[in-house]
Formats: sequence, C-alpha cells, structure tokens
Amino acid sequence: MAAEAGAWTSSSDQTKLFIYPTPIPELILLDTPSALEKQIGMVRREITGYYTGVHSKAQGIIDRWISVEEKVETRIKSFRDPTEPLNPGLLYTGISALTTSVLTRSRGLPTRILLPPTALIGAFAYFLPGTASRVGAYGRELEDRYVPRFGDIRRTSIAHSGIAWERAKESAAVGRDSVNKGVKSIVESIEQGTGLNLKAMGWGQEVKKEAQSVVDVIQKDTKEVIESKSPSSDSEDSKRLV
Repeated sequence: MAAEAGAWTSSSDQTKLFIYPTPIPELILLDTPSALEKQIGMVRREITGYYTGVHSKAQGIIDRWISVEEKVETRIKSFRDPTEPLNPGLLYTGISALTTSVLTRSRGLPTRILLPPTALIGAFAYFLPGTASRVGAYGRELEDRYVPRFGDIRRTSIAHSGIAWERAKESAAVGRDSVNKGVKSIVESIEQGTGLNLKAMGWGQEVKKEAQSVVDVIQKDTKEVIESKSPSSDSEDSKRLV
C-alpha cells in the first residue's frame, strides 16, 4: 500500500501544471561558413592585396616620372636667355641642319654622319649665343660631375690647340714680314741694277700681293694641320692620364 501511495504521488507530481507559463527557449543561430566560402574569401583577400600593391607601385612610378618631367622642364626653361627670341633662332638652326643634311646625302658616310650635327651646333651657337652658352655651361657642369677625367683631357687639348694656333699665327706673321722684306730688297736691287722705277709701275705691289697670297695659303694649311692633329693629341692626353 505504501508503494502504491508513493507511485501515485510521483505521477501526480509529473502531471501537475505550473502556475506561470513556461518560457519559450531562445534559438541561437551560429553563422558557420563552409569550406568553399573560406577558400573564396582567402582568394579574394589575396587578389585585393596584390591589386593594392601593384597600384601603389604604379603610383610611385608615376610620381617619380612627374617629378623628372618637372625637373627637365625647369632645366630647359633655365637655358633660355630672356634677351633672345627663340622663334627665328630655332627656325634658322633647324633649316641649317636640314640643308646640310640634304647637301651631304650623296657624300661619304663620315661626312653624312658628322657634318649635319656640326652644322646644327654651329648654327645654334651663331643664332642663339646666350642660350648656347648656358647649355654649354650645363654640359661642362655635368662633365665635371660625372666624367672629370674627360673634362681635363678636353681642356688640355683645347689649351694645346690654342697655343699651337698662336704659334702658327706668330710664325705666319714673321714669314709675312720676311717675305715683304725680301720682295722689297729684290725690287730695290732690280731698280738699282736697271734704273727702272718698279714701284711707280706697280710691279712691286703685285709681287707683294702674290707673296701675301702665298703666306695666306701657308697659314691656312697650317691651321688645317693643327685641326687634324687635335684628335690625336686628345688620344695621347687620354693615354697619359690613364
């Protein structure tokens, strides 16, 4: 009987209703990505990082190029002499180089290669001397900064050429004076021997003109020899410096 009473009590406790309503349990949803989503996310992050790196490198290259352009533009503007108009000078310089190129197109290869740039530089220095001097000063600055040995060789060769040219001029002047004295002595001896007045006849002046032309030809040939030997002197100077 006691067992039956305990069983009834427990069953009655299980079927007993609560006074308050039973609360509804909360459902918590966990966002758990799948393996495919994880792979897609990783690939997307790698692509985004690679694109960001490439973009930053490209932007750095663009910025450096813009800075170089600004430096070049500033340097080119600094070459201009405000007292010289560029419009006719550059036009004449280009026409000179083009004309030289057209005239030398049927010549030898060295002439076609060397003469047009030489004409361009000469015309540029003639029509725009101030601008050419500024460009030359900048070229000498770069030469002293990067290739000082070549600058020393160039200055030494120019100094030697100038000294040789001055000596040639002095020799030509001395030769001209000696020729004039010789012509004068010959005319005077002929006048004394024959009694003719050659100076009044103008013969002496013609002889002097002929002698003067001979001296001029000798002076011109000497200048050409000096100019032809200047490259060899440059090579000798470079060998000595090396």
